[in-house]
Amino acid sequence: MSAPTSSRLLTAGLALAAQYTLDELAPETIADTTGLSHEQFAAQFGSVDGYLLEMNQQFLDHILDRLVREAGTHSPGLPRMCRATQLQLDICLEHRALRNLLSEARRRMPLVAEAFHRRNHTTGIMIGIELKSLGCPHAAAIGRIYCLMVLETAQIECETGAPNPALRRALADFLANALSAPPAKAAARATSDAL
Repeated sequence: MSAPTSSRLLTAGLALAAQYTLDELAPETIADTTGLSHEQFAAQFGSVDGYLLEMNQQFLDHILDRLVREAGTHSPGLPRMCRATQLQLDICLEHRALRNLLSEARRRMPLVAEAFHRRNHTTGIMIGIELKSLGCPHAAAIGRIYCLMVLETAQIECETGAPNPALRRALADFLANALSAPPAKAAARATSDAL
């Protein structure tokens, strides 16, 4: 999909999410909002499910693009990871209505859920790679867990409509503790010595 079409799709998704629930979305409404004819909509997306699958992809790409741009301005380390987390949560809140609509779509539409889980698996791997480069023990597992923690925080914040400072601090503390943990073998020896 071309960049102008993607941009128009994201903009239309924001407008639709602000006005309609998932059950209220119809091909005609989406076509009108995206500026496509009904025939063009049917040819490009096929159905509301097809549109939401693409909308989900565009929203996840939008978040990833913003995070990658931001990461390029910071050195690897805890501050960069914490900043990326804050930015992801802020983007989700900024587009709260769309994220809530897509969350509902993921619960009810297997293809949207599958695409979402694939992206989160990749994100968890990326976090794990950065943690490993910083010497974090169990980096891959911690990356996956941290990814899920951020998603849960985003869901809670989008449901309440406001940042949750306690959860955001807990995320930063989790990362800080993960990075300051001794290597697994040293920790096992310390535990054994203490017994």
